[in-house]
Amino acid sequence: MTGLHADLREKYQMPVTLGEFRSELLISDVTSMGEGVYGPPMTNNLLTKDNTGIEDWYGLYPNIMHINLFIKNVDRELGYMSDSDKAFFLGQAYGMRAYYYFYLYRTFGGVPLETEPKIVEGNIDVTQLYKERATPKATLEFIKADINKSEECFGRTGKKVVDQYEWSYYATEMLKAKVYMWAAKVTTGLLDDDIEGDQIASLNAPDANNQDLQTARKALLNIKGNYGLLPDFADLWSSDKKTSREMILSLRFDKNETTNWGANWFYNVALFTNATDLEGNPYSGDPLGLLAAGPLRYEYKTAFIDIYDQADKRLDATFFQYLFEGRTRGACWKKLMGQNASGSHYYDSDVPLYRYADVLLMLAECENGLNNPQGCADYLNEVRQRAYGDAFAAHKYTAGDFAENEWAILQERDKELVGEGSRWFDLLRLRDANGKPFVFSAKAHYGSDAPILNEKQTYMMLWPVNVEVLNGDPKLKQTPGYDR
Repeated sequence: MTGLHADLREKYQMPVTLGEFRSELLISDVTSMGEGVYGPPMTNNLLTKDNTGIEDWYGLYPNIMHINLFIKNVDRELGYMSDSDKAFFLGQAYGMRAYYYFYLYRTFGGVPLETEPKIVEGNIDVTQLYKERATPKATLEFIKADINKSEECFGRTGKKVVDQYEWSYYATEMLKAKVYMWAAKVTTGLLDDDIEGDQIASLNAPDANNQDLQTARKALLNIKGNYGLLPDFADLWSSDKKTSREMILSLRFDKNETTNWGANWFYNVALFTNATDLEGNPYSGDPLGLLAAGPLRYEYKTAFIDIYDQADKRLDATFFQYLFEGRTRGACWKKLMGQNASGSHYYDSDVPLYRYADVLLMLAECENGLNNPQGCADYLNEVRQRAYGDAFAAHKYTAGDFAENEWAILQERDKELVGEGSRWFDLLRLRDANGKPFVFSAKAHYGSDAPILNEKQTYMMLWPVNVEVLNGDPKLKQTPGYDR
């Protein structure tokens, strides 16, 4: 199980890569410091069959194979392990496998469903490894089945959680809520659609009785009461306050073990000598005390940062703003700033996967879909109250109609969860007054008069598969729309 969690941490960039790069919040050409960015063709949505942004299903199948082998070896009579321990480990394994497949499903639609550890068991006949993509419906059903198995296994043991660094019953419930909320609002591969695999969001929910939303809500309520918001948003990103009642699942980094990609999000210390604050007051050469960092490779657009109210405490806790050489406005995203120790800077901030603020925002979305606008507003305001503190009364949200609430949820998620891999999926799931996903709405494309995708690009709600994968398996087909 330690190895499976090491696999999970190794994919720590996945939430942002698959869940945020394409949401048009990041600069996609040159940063405020004149340095070339990482991220295109994802950050500018120029994906093609020849320029896919990611390769080999994001490298998730080796992780899945390891889980398959674990399940096969543990789900049998074991003389050295109690039934309770075995059930807990299997609950973790099935939950993590569903986690990987849910990312694949939202990214590609239908994907090959592997449940046996073929390669690691020594099967080297490549023709026996060929496998077609399952339908989107079959992929979703498989994910739901794994979640059910995870719940059932956790139900056979009295232990639900070890700590925030291991998969737990509550992580499974969080994943369940995300899966069923997606199923309630997004249909992948409509039967009457010429391009199978499109992700379609509609006011006419796939489940007219809202059973999926009810299931998502119930899973979230199973979490509520076991976690809570920290009083100070900034404490979430403090190196000496990593253990938190708000964190349901996070990936651990430590200066004495391994660090992350935080350096790519901060100013180049060597070039920062002539920077000022936004009022023109000079900064010292290294105001954040990074000691050595750069070049700046990922930077959020100022048009997005401007959606924050100045009274919102999340603004300064999330971004360090400046004028580079007194002219070009820029900002560093601070959630992975790490710490100084023994004369060096270490980018060892933990990477959150699931935290309680997201539970509240998802509950708001469930209540909105279940025609309870006041319940929606109440959950939104729990998050806003921390964000605005003493200024909350002036920023309290008043419930609107369905579309107004959806927009409020999107903006609150943008401000609360930026950099945590949420926005691209939010754009596909949340809907405007016309019943269309916000990815087709210009107002969700901050700083632009055009939507992120136009209606001729619906196939781009999914991602293409790189040609090397397709050439290696004759049973595989390209994601529809990218094969033109």
